[in-house]
Order: sequence, then structure tokens, then C-alpha cells
Amino acid sequence: MRDDPRIHVSLEHLRNLQGAAEQLSFLPRQPARSVLNGQHASRLRGRGLNFEEMRDYLPGDDVRSIDWKATARTGSPHVRVYTEERDRPALLVVDQRMSMFFGSTLNMKSVTAVEAAAIAAFGVLGAGDRVGGIVFDDSTQAEFAPRRSRRTVFALLQAMTRFNGALHAAKRVDESADRLNDVLRPVARLAR
Repeated sequence: MRDDPRIHVSLEHLRNLQGAAEQLSFLPRQPARSVLNGQHASRLRGRGLNFEEMRDYLPGDDVRSIDWKATARTGSPHVRVYTEERDRPALLVVDQRMSMFFGSTLNMKSVTAVEAAAIAAFGVLGAGDRVGGIVFDDSTQAEFAPRRSRRTVFALLQAMTRFNGALHAAKRVDESADRLNDVLRPVARLAR
């Protein structure tokens, strides 16, 4: 039964989901909070490349942003304001505990979780952002720091395949809520 894609995923199947990620859009409703420069517009004003506006100079403005031509033309100091672009790293948390090893008419929830994470990983990487994740089961976990590389995505896919393949009906279910808390502690560290 290991070959049944409704019960366990294969690495090949996850790689084939890359096309589905092209239809995804990760346009955020919130501004980027990362301190790293990236390709997403943010509400942070600074020394970015996107011209936002020209306005009168205010005390405290960076002298380097004064537009000398506009200042000479108007007789009062004017500054150019730019918006900075920010990086939007994504951290995927994939639950492969025995409590996810149940299904519906389509497939096991553990398979659906892995497929959704794979599509999201390809989508984030395709948008030019960093992607990482944590894959965990009832006793172990694998962590991947966010990187902008296909190698990281494929390592994440391999871990998801390995953890998913270890699920079987004879395995004991451990319903410890502490396990989820233990897994989520490193999320803040990895998200930096």
C-alpha cells in the first residue's frame, strides 16, 4: 500500500506540484517586517529604489535626500522620498503526527498537509523569497532555515516525504499538546 498516493506521498509527486505553485499569488495585506532588503514594497520609507513623492524638507530629514534641482527651482528645500523593498521569508510548519493520519474520500490529511506545504514552498521560492520550515512527527523534527534556494526546498520535500512515509496504521497515537508547543518554540528563531 506504500505506492498509494492517497496514503503516502512520493518525492516525485511533490516535485510535480511545482506547476501548481505558478498559479499562486502571495500578495500580502500587511507590510514587510523583515530588516533585509528584498523585492516587496513596504510602507517603510528610506533609501529604496521606488520613488514615492517629492515634499518640503522637514527638520530631521536626511540631508542626502535633498533634491537640489527642485530646491533651486522653488527657492525652498525639497526632498525625494523613496520606499524600501523588503524581504518576506516564509516558514512552513508541517505536522506529520499520527493524529494527521486519517482521511476523507480523497486522501489522508497528512498527504494534504504535505502537498499544501510543497505548493507553498514552490510559490514562495518562485516569488523570489526565502523559504524554510519545520517538519515534525510525534517524537522528532527537522528544521530548515529560510533560504532562497532550490536546494533548501528539495531538502524540505525530502524530509516531508520521509516523515510522511513513516506513518502507518499500527503506530501508536501520542496526543500530547506539549509536543506542538515544543515544535513551535524554534519558529521565532528560524523566522529571523
